[in-house]
Amino acid sequence: MANLVIRKYVKKHHHQAISHLTNSTGKNKDRWKTFVYENGKRKEIKKSSEEDLYKALYDFYQFGRTKPLTLKDMLDQLAEYKRDLLGRSEQTVYLDRRHFSEISESLQNKAIADVTEEDVQKWLMESYLPKKPKDEALRKQFQLLSQLFEFGIRKKACLNNPMKYLDVHDYYRYCDQTKKQDEDREFSEEELDLIHEEVCKTPENPRSLMVLVAMETGLRSGELAAIHVSDIENEYLHIHRQQRIIKLDNDKYDLEELPYTKDERTHPHNGRRVPITEECREAINLALNLPGESEYLFHDSDGNPINKDSYNLYLRRLCTRLGIVATNNHAFRIAFNSRMIHLGFSSAERALIMGHAVTTNESHYSISDKRRLDGLKKRIVEDGDAR
Repeated sequence: MANLVIRKYVKKHHHQAISHLTNSTGKNKDRWKTFVYENGKRKEIKKSSEEDLYKALYDFYQFGRTKPLTLKDMLDQLAEYKRDLLGRSEQTVYLDRRHFSEISESLQNKAIADVTEEDVQKWLMESYLPKKPKDEALRKQFQLLSQLFEFGIRKKACLNNPMKYLDVHDYYRYCDQTKKQDEDREFSEEELDLIHEEVCKTPENPRSLMVLVAMETGLRSGELAAIHVSDIENEYLHIHRQQRIIKLDNDKYDLEELPYTKDERTHPHNGRRVPITEECREAINLALNLPGESEYLFHDSDGNPINKDSYNLYLRRLCTRLGIVATNNHAFRIAFNSRMIHLGFSSAERALIMGHAVTTNESHYSISDKRRLDGLKKRIVEDGDAR
């Protein structure tokens, strides 16, 4: 029998079952077997006697085991697992790595089994929170760290998840709580007129035409870039695709077209149909006559679809040049929603056209800023005078 010192040491470090193969036949009959985990992978150990197995385990835990897995090692394994076994996109892996890069090097390179809640708290208070991250960024850091520890437990690289003892709500007060004013999120009627006048000067530019269609439909930039000519129906645009930019580790990117819109990711339902206004049809007709053959409505002279990032950059530079505070395509969505409110559309009707939930429309799109006060004042005064 292996001496008591060896047995005591092995029992402290080895938590897998040890089996005596009494029912096996051939070369495995009466052998002793167990498993160990090395670099997150399961490895079988078989010996002819229990004593030899304990000695082998003792040698493994004392001398044979490679360097413990670090938090960064676990990120690499999690990325491989998400990509190869869960079918996650390269964009998901890229975003995980981007969030992980915010973690201090000392914590990244610490053995995952040795990381404590105090280690995480120290990094939060000394390094991360002084940067004043947004609430959402902090929440994503908590989610990623928790995923790493849970995956580490599955791979026998650590025993517990220290994130279970931390509550993200305790740290929100250290985040950047500033919110954009409503007038900084939506284009006013005057600003829409300025933008319209400017882009109409360059009808040969597909990005200018994308702006005109965005004004009349409230489409997301990824949806605009993914419109096919075949999606143009008599009275509607059939919106059921989106373009996604895949960021690669070498600072390059790739374009991917997804057969569903943002709100359909978990339950595709063949998209939605957005009415084509007279102004929208004029822009579509101009796009149909762009140089080059393509299945895409908005394309370059070689027929390639317009990169949504290049469209967003074009819009940002345009708005900056015109002195407009809001500079992103989302401001078109909010302005279009406000236009429908003015026309008397219900929340459900607006959500159907915009492609999101009713609660989302009420929470994030139905704004009430200072620009509406003049109209409200006029109505109150006129009503008062009428009495």
